Amino acid sequence: MIGDDDSASISFLRVLLLGVGVLSIALVLPFLQFVLAAGLLAYLVEPVHDRLSNRVWSTVAALLTMVATGAVVLVPLFLIVVVALEQAVSVLQHASLPDIAAVEALFRRWIGPEVDLPALAGPLARAAEAGFRGLIGNLAGALGTIPAFLVGSVVFLFSFFYLLRDGDDLVDWLRAAAPLDPAVADELLGRIDDLLWAAVVGNVVVAGVQAILTVFGFLVIGFDNIIFWGVVTFALSLLPVIGASVVWLPAMGYLFAVGRIPAAVGLLVYGSVVISGSDNVVRPLAMQRGARLNPGLLVLGIFGGVAVFGFLGLFVGPVLIGLCKELVELLGEERAH
Repeated sequence: MIGDDDSASISFLRVLLLGVGVLSIALVLPFLQFVLAAGLLAYLVEPVHDRLSNRVWSTVAALLTMVATGAVVLVPLFLIVVVALEQAVSVLQHASLPDIAAVEALFRRWIGPEVDLPALAGPLARAAEAGFRGLIGNLAGALGTIPAFLVGSVVFLFSFFYLLRDGDDLVDWLRAAAPLDPAVADELLGRIDDLLWAAVVGNVVVAGVQAILTVFGFLVIGFDNIIFWGVVTFALSLLPVIGASVVWLPAMGYLFAVGRIPAAVGLLVYGSVVISGSDNVVRPLAMQRGARLNPGLLVLGIFGGVAVFGFLGLFVGPVLIGLCKELVELLGEERAH
């Protein structure tokens, strides 16, 4: 034990902790995406593990939860992404532009000046071909990362398992090790839980509902490759301000350009009232438990998170910036007392 007056030993331990901590962070950074994904998924399925652990040994409960998560979530998600990628290639290869003469007449009718669309068609086609080649090049480059992805998958599986099995012990250790009053530590953990719920569960539910509604509308209209459009809608609906309208508005414009006026008007009404309007109904229900962030902070957290953490930054960014806000409020409350 270190005596209270042994300040030199305490200072040395602090310096040693700083050095080892920096090295530990350097070790984790290459696999940060996989560790974050494991943490978010473990948070989502923790209620399932808790129910199972009341009936069987914790290790067995963690293994059963992993198997169930893989069968119900990960495998279907992987298949959906694979089909969406195949349909994305199909969209790029077989996309057909609306009749140039009809579009040119439309421009002349509504805009007025002469528009030489045939002259623009060549550069547009070359740009589309270059974009497609770039996509194929990116996919080929991604194949080179498969060995690193396999190693990361192992890290993900182990992290997921031990977070499920020992997650409660980790929280208890953090509560005991943190130099905080127990009541303050519990309050902080509760606010982190609310932030995670809002950022992960709330946003995913809203995005999922909008994606399903968009796919239904596209099915009725007769669009192909609906899994691709559903995945795109889901991803964009996770972003504030942007949402599903970035998908159905251009689709409505396309229908209008090719002369399917009733379908275009129907999609406009359906998209405005049902798809975009669902946000006002579903989001308050999904966010009842979660913390509410100022929209400006939410936008900053999401786009900043994507810039730093990649796709997972959609969820991690709002949690971090929300946690900063909560810490400031906690400090203010403690100072007031």
